[in-house]
Amino acid sequence: LKSHFALRANVHRTMITSGLPESMLAERIEGWEDALPEGVKLAYLPAPTVVRLRLSAYDQEDGEATREKIDELFKQLYDIIPGHIVGYEDASVQALVHDMLIERGQTLAVAESCTGGEIASRFTAMAGASAYFLGGVVAYANEAKRDILGVNYDDITSYGAVSEQVARQMAEGARRVTGADYAIATTGIAGPTGGTAEKPVGTVWMAVATRTQTIAVLRNCGTDRGQIINRASAYVIEMLYKELKKA
Repeated sequence: LKSHFALRANVHRTMITSGLPESMLAERIEGWEDALPEGVKLAYLPAPTVVRLRLSAYDQEDGEATREKIDELFKQLYDIIPGHIVGYEDASVQALVHDMLIERGQTLAVAESCTGGEIASRFTAMAGASAYFLGGVVAYANEAKRDILGVNYDDITSYGAVSEQVARQMAEGARRVTGADYAIATTGIAGPTGGTAEKPVGTVWMAVATRTQTIAVLRNCGTDRGQIINRASAYVIEMLYKELKKA
């Protein structure tokens, strides 16, 4: 049937980038995009912390030759946006963190409130995580934050559970309790209730603790509960990835 109907190939290839929002990425690769050969189309597919660049060519007589051409086009981006390429197709930032920690012989712990174990799940889903993942705490209640992670209860009372002070102490507590080289933490309002004018649903404080410092960032992660959990998990893992790249 294939021979009789002379079927032609549709070829797709996707590169995963991180660290550049879509608009900035488009500016950086504008010249490359403008020079794409006729018949090769680029699509931007943004997601939390990453932008997927998909090159497609339709109705191609020689699919294998087209795949090789697209691979060569993508290789040019390594010189245009160095340090922002995660990989291809199903590559992820957490997989990069996974590989870096194993290669360096370093360890990780997590402390989660609003993400409810999603971050730990992302890491432990990968084979070999036992080489670096020491453990995680889902400290949903304020008492758990205090009793397990050592968060100062006066700070919870003064600043609220969703605050920079609490996020920092959660990350530091997870690192202290486990002895990990790195720890990450999230505390936020996943909704659909619980938001206020000052801290609406989607407000998430996240932190990364290392042996030398702790950094914390406030992000608004949307309005849908599942979206908030997904985005917050992705954002804090990207924070960790950036710290690992600096080390």
